[in-house]
Amino acid sequence: MLQTMRDNAQGMIAKIIVGFIIVVFALWGVESIVSIGSGTAATASVNGEDITEEDIVRTVEQQKANLRRQFGDQYDENLFNEQFLRQSALEQLIEQKIALVQAQELGLRASPRSIDETIVTIPAFQLDGRFNREQFQNVLRINGMTPLMFRASLAEDIITNQARAAFILSSLETPFSARLSEALNQEERTFRFTEINARALEAEVNLSEEEIQAAYEVGRDRYMAPEQASIRYVQLRRDRLVASQTVSEDELQQAYDEYLSREAVREQRQASHILLETADRSRDEALELAVDLRARLAAGESFADLAKEYSDDFATRDQGGDLGLSARGAYADAFDAALFELAEGEISAPVETEYGVHLIQAVKVVKAPAKSLAEMRSTLEDEIRQVKAEPLFAEQLQELSNLAFSAESLADVANALGLTVEQSAVFTREQGDGITSNTDVRQMAFSDSVLLDKEISAVVELNDSALVMAIASHQEAVVRPLDEVRGQVVGALRRERALEMARSRAEAIVAGTETSSDWKTITTTFAQPSAAPRQAQQRAFGLQPGKTDMVSSAGGFAVVTLDSINSKNWQDVAVTEELTEAGRAQNSRADMLSYQTWARSVSDIEN
Repeated sequence: MLQTMRDNAQGMIAKIIVGFIIVVFALWGVESIVSIGSGTAATASVNGEDITEEDIVRTVEQQKANLRRQFGDQYDENLFNEQFLRQSALEQLIEQKIALVQAQELGLRASPRSIDETIVTIPAFQLDGRFNREQFQNVLRINGMTPLMFRASLAEDIITNQARAAFILSSLETPFSARLSEALNQEERTFRFTEINARALEAEVNLSEEEIQAAYEVGRDRYMAPEQASIRYVQLRRDRLVASQTVSEDELQQAYDEYLSREAVREQRQASHILLETADRSRDEALELAVDLRARLAAGESFADLAKEYSDDFATRDQGGDLGLSARGAYADAFDAALFELAEGEISAPVETEYGVHLIQAVKVVKAPAKSLAEMRSTLEDEIRQVKAEPLFAEQLQELSNLAFSAESLADVANALGLTVEQSAVFTREQGDGITSNTDVRQMAFSDSVLLDKEISAVVELNDSALVMAIASHQEAVVRPLDEVRGQVVGALRRERALEMARSRAEAIVAGTETSSDWKTITTTFAQPSAAPRQAQQRAFGLQPGKTDMVSSAGGFAVVTLDSINSKNWQDVAVTEELTEAGRAQNSRADMLSYQTWARSVSDIEN
């Protein structure tokens, strides 16, 4: 394959292509070559404003990031259907684009000053409560945005929020409206209801073979077996490479020595010091005083007392020079080196730093007890194997990628790397087990190059392995035979007939040609929960006293008869600020929903 490509590269066509590339480079630069054929086609549009595949992918990734934050360690990407996330992202983008287009048509704009004022108040761009330009640029860089991109996006958010605010802040609630609304909320109705449960009628349904066959033919699309495939694959596993590495005693001893060095660095010291500054005295005077004080300490005087009397460190001298517990590297180099050479309780010779001359006491030495070589053997051997396997894995991963391009078969790939060809169980585009539980593996398996062209795939990298694959079997979506889905067909048809019987009985009760002995009486307001199905309660508040009607319910149908209405006089309702605000908020929501519905209806949406 590669030789054929090399041979073809010597022909006239190849030379013409190379000449074309040279001309393009000269006139427009490398970006022109990169961009050829890479334009992002619009997936949807709103009034001519495009929503691209790039927009959808970015929104899906934002949704996944939100899910990771929400579920933490329990987040599993395989639990969330990729198609569902894409559809959700597309709907979200369409709604945003509708809001933006309508806001623009209202003439709303975001001034540069309002954008700047918003940016400096965003907590993510602040350090110590103040806007930080470097933090701003770093956050944008992490999220793949430039300042100009972010400002444009923020401007869109500002004008759409202006449109929302126009509805929310302009809603009114008059005292009369507030009283009338509250009077209606307090109105009580007494009604009776009876339920006809469709499930209870299923036993009365008799079905013929002809009816079952006809229902199967009508609903064939419900009984489709999804498209399925299986793959043969060669998998490069990091754990097998790790396990195959050997560890010598010399390597183990070296690793143990490094472990001891790391543990030594973790050692902490509680220190006290006496600082003699050289601002008001000469260096020689400070050194002479330090020698004198060290002699007095050796004679038994208290370090804390001498620190309180002589130390120029105002922050610690009243505490006897106590610096607290610290790890190596916390102080100036000379101070740090002297401190960590001291045994517990020992006092240093005079130590010079940029701050002056110090006497240092190692008050306490805190060491984490190092484990023995025997205790660390297993851990260190695993670490050594991991380190030795890493470059081998990278090398074999590159070789796997090369072989996937040049090899004639998976067997050639496996033989070249000393691996085996494995085969998966059957899986669908949406679900699989084992290796095919991974979304990337399934997507690669159903790609045109693998599924239709029967090529060896490019490398798919997983957490601790990588693989290439070829299609082993494929079956298009087909209708399952009736014998296989008979239970589903019969069950669906029986439920359908039972629901029809329930409707007929409910209609008969409303008409008065049938009666029910299972009536229940309820007195409630519209919003108050009750034992009645919600649909029945809502219908009771639309009836006149003495009238009867039927509604569908969760289990079938319910028949409702209104007995009486206990109305409240709106003039008796007291108007409070809380009541008025609740009414205004309700009006705001209704206005906003009405506006959104209208905006969608007048928008030209293509997807």
